[in-house]
Amino acid sequence: MKKILVLGANPAWQKTLFFKNFVPGEVNRAIKEENYPSGKGINLCRALRCSGVENFMLFQFAGGDNGQKLCSGLDIAGFPHTSVHTTGETRNCITCLDQHGFMTELIGVSKALSQKETDEMLAKLQNLLPGAGIMVITGSLPDGTYPGLYAAVARIAAENDVPLLIDTLVDVDKILSVSGKVILKVNREEFFKIAGVKSITEAHAVMMKKYPEKIFAVTNGAANATLSYSGKMYEYTLPSISAVSPLGAGDTAAAVMSVQYTMGKSCQEAFLYALAAASANCLNAKAGEYLPSDANWIVNKISLTEKRLIL
Repeated sequence: MKKILVLGANPAWQKTLFFKNFVPGEVNRAIKEENYPSGKGINLCRALRCSGVENFMLFQFAGGDNGQKLCSGLDIAGFPHTSVHTTGETRNCITCLDQHGFMTELIGVSKALSQKETDEMLAKLQNLLPGAGIMVITGSLPDGTYPGLYAAVARIAAENDVPLLIDTLVDVDKILSVSGKVILKVNREEFFKIAGVKSITEAHAVMMKKYPEKIFAVTNGAANATLSYSGKMYEYTLPSISAVSPLGAGDTAAAVMSVQYTMGKSCQEAFLYALAAASANCLNAKAGEYLPSDANWIVNKISLTEKRLIL
């Protein structure tokens, strides 16, 4: 398989606290704690490894004590990464989980990237993009950062004929306007925001009419997911599972869709496997981690229907 490149521009040092019961506004004492590198790009790479993929490279920005812990944790785990070191401190993320499956996330402050730091990242990507199997852009940019970084990466990918998967709300219209193969993978509420409508069928029709050559993959938690491409919409009905944590499910879906698409699967089949892996991720507490055996069981339980969109 050709190399999968992942840009996770806004990583975090993750602390997950486990409680019997979590009550907002009260003193809550954890019964277990986990600390590890996180953020959408890192979670996605963790899911790539669970998929058996080792030929990938993570690109990230990292700074301060949290950035050092982040890079050290990736080195210990053997994750290949290219980091641009920043003057700003990498953010924290604290997740509170209780035995009932309720999740509360506390996201720390991220510092804006400088022009010098973003230019350094573009130069690193420019060197490695030629010949890659797919480029993945995932997550937000640090607060206050000029959003043009993602559109610039999209243009470099198009110039090198490298497919692009994006899981972000940053500069989406500019990215989708770039020529080349582009998959937008977002959740339903994000898709509604991008399309400007509140009906899933209408949202797919609006986006397909505006960007007829692009692929739109839309997750919806445990409810039906959808995908549109070439004037058709596909709807996926997922089986019921006993979820432990939904943290990292979207990142897992993006990872597995990238793998399957790079291996030559059709976009609708790639998304089927992506949804199965995302559901399997929910059976574990760690973001982006899943058992392929769980995904293999789930994929056979997903039903798929197809209909033509009226554009």
